[in-house]
Amino acid sequence: MDVSWKQRFGAIAEIVAVFVALFAAAAVIGQVAAQLQPKFATPVQGLALWGAVGAGALLARRSGRGFGTLGLRAPASWRATLGWAAAALVLSWTGTLVLGLAIRHATDWPPLDVGYIRESIEGDTLAWLVWMLLVVWGSAAFGEELLSRGFVLDRLWTAGGRGRVALVIAMVLQALIFGWLHAVQGPTGIVLTAWVGLVFAGVWLASGRNLWAPILAHGTTDTISLTLIYAGVPLPGYIN
Repeated sequence: MDVSWKQRFGAIAEIVAVFVALFAAAAVIGQVAAQLQPKFATPVQGLALWGAVGAGALLARRSGRGFGTLGLRAPASWRATLGWAAAALVLSWTGTLVLGLAIRHATDWPPLDVGYIRESIEGDTLAWLVWMLLVVWGSAAFGEELLSRGFVLDRLWTAGGRGRVALVIAMVLQALIFGWLHAVQGPTGIVLTAWVGLVFAGVWLASGRNLWAPILAHGTTDTISLTLIYAGVPLPGYIN
């Protein structure tokens, strides 16, 4: 596919635009979140991600695309999609366990930090339900997949020229951006989350550039993690 330099620079500008929208939404919603109890402030703050998703939707629609063309469409086979989602769960969990061990033995980095989540929801059913709705399935499973594996990956691919090598580079770059978005979890969290982002991009590609496999994998893995935290069970791997 022949991609002009105007299209390439335009794709980069659109990525910048969605993150400007993210920070703007975070500033506005942060004013509301600051008035809430700490255990509810983070889930509400997470809704700022939809500022970026909304901006991406508007930009995609303006150019005749849409999240349907970016992967949010019915898959050719739900059975295959569930299979790829299961594969993503295995690969993401196995990889984070191995990487966590490597980080623990090769660096002085602290473990991935989810203490702020544990303090918010452990033993608190209402907080667990709010986090499950707003964070796990709202901001994470749908919001982050629409943004990272949907809009950002596509725009990075276009910026690189839409070739095979450009696609691989785009998958890696979006994973790094995805890790950076989780900087609150520390350097270990950035690396482990970047790995998860790369795995989810892989199943997006393997399932026909469809977002449903990573959405289901993302929602399921976060549901399991959040429920273990709520029940007071330590998470496996290099996690505090």
